[in-house]
Amino acid sequence: MEFNTQYRTQSRYEFSMGCKWIQSGQYKSKSKVTLMLLKQMGEEFVMNSTVPFRYTVPPHSQKGDDVLVLYEAHNQIGKLYIRNRDSLTSVSWNTEHLEMFQSAIHRQSVELGKCVEDTVQEEMTISGDMGLQGNTTKRMKRYFKKLEAYLKSKNYTANAWETIRTQIWKFVIQLDLLAAANRRFTE
Repeated sequence: MEFNTQYRTQSRYEFSMGCKWIQSGQYKSKSKVTLMLLKQMGEEFVMNSTVPFRYTVPPHSQKGDDVLVLYEAHNQIGKLYIRNRDSLTSVSWNTEHLEMFQSAIHRQSVELGKCVEDTVQEEMTISGDMGLQGNTTKRMKRYFKKLEAYLKSKNYTANAWETIRTQIWKFVIQLDLLAAANRRFTE
């Protein structure tokens, strides 16, 4: 039993160190593009209008949970825009920037997925549960369901989408801070 706990902690640490895409600065570069595209897609951000709930990205974890959080976050952002793409006609966003934003989010998700794929399977085999990872991703999924419910409750209006765009922009900034903590931890 002690060996499994020690091995699990060690493998999570190695996992955190092993995401070369973050360590090499490619995540940071792609994230800057993502933020720029979010900003250029529409008008000024709706800073005085917020959804009636928040989600705070958890701080850096020495267990490597941060890479899984980044991966799940990008998956959820991508799903939000894909599942609701038919309602995006209500906004007058620059469609080229929107498509480039969605592509950037997808690329980040794919690259982060490469970092977590084997380790998540290993973790579930060794521990039988996802611990902090599971709790964090469940909370994040609930947050994105609330964002979708908010859009629906506002009939997918342009104002609702602008509020969501602002929330996603703030969320991506938090993800950048988490990725930066990951880089500092492993340097």
